[in-house]
Amino acid sequence: MSSTHNTPEFAWLNGECVPWEKCTLHARTQGAFWGANVFEGVRVYWNKTDKQMYMYRIREHIKRLRDSMKCVDMPVTFTDQEIVEACIDLVRKNNFKQHVHLVIAPYFAMGKNFDPLIYTEDTGMHITALPMPRSARYDTGMTASFSTWRRISDDSMPPRIKTGANYHNSRLAQHEAMRNGFDTAFFLNHRGTVAEGPGSCIMMVKNNRLITPPGSAGVLEGITVDSIIRLAKDKLSVECERREIDRTELYLADEVFTCGTLAEIVPVISVDRKSIGDGRPGLVTRKLQVAYEDEVMSNWTSEYSTPVY
Repeated sequence: MSSTHNTPEFAWLNGECVPWEKCTLHARTQGAFWGANVFEGVRVYWNKTDKQMYMYRIREHIKRLRDSMKCVDMPVTFTDQEIVEACIDLVRKNNFKQHVHLVIAPYFAMGKNFDPLIYTEDTGMHITALPMPRSARYDTGMTASFSTWRRISDDSMPPRIKTGANYHNSRLAQHEAMRNGFDTAFFLNHRGTVAEGPGSCIMMVKNNRLITPPGSAGVLEGITVDSIIRLAKDKLSVECERREIDRTELYLADEVFTCGTLAEIVPVISVDRKSIGDGRPGLVTRKLQVAYEDEVMSNWTSEYSTPVY
């Protein structure tokens, strides 16, 4: 690890591992200048017991990456297997022995005459991985507020495309929430129903039933949501309903939590300074955290985990 910036020694750029400081793009690439990229974040977990790193649901993340590339007409020559191998090589090269968050980011490079708007088939890809311990709010829970900013929608900047440019919407909402004394923001969509957070999905528990907004509500279709729905049914006998959620309905939920690859499962103890349930992380949320932890830390026999070393 670099002692100057406390960063990993290596990153990956266009086919090879390079020193961290050499993983750079020119400021006038479309990816850097206008956020003309797509990306996926992948969790890699360190299991102390068997001294192994496991990438969780890497194939599903690459499938969603391909979907994003399709929507923005981005031709990238690396195959799925080459991307998987690049991720494994990068984690091995850095010799991580802790939980890691890995980001795969294909991007548009230089357009003709450096025009950031013109279409180009000049593309590239970078992969970076950073040590990423679990947030303390995983245990304590967090506070949320509904943002004055509305969620982007499929008729403007489709949120199901995971592209850097979309996340300016998230930054506006998150910064507003933190200035107002909250931990995170929640978005309403243009119909006025619940969408998602700046970087994670929203799920609520009501009468021992999970409820989460559908893909048409202005949300990224979450891989972690998919895992939670399956685990809730298989491990807890709790069913999930995908439907629109009103703002006040969320206030009256028994439990609320956010979920995502980086966030995992984080309890929400209040929304707009209204306590959720008894104002503490709920029982279903806690049971889902345990079930999720068991799965992501599983050995190589799990269909969802890819061993690194």
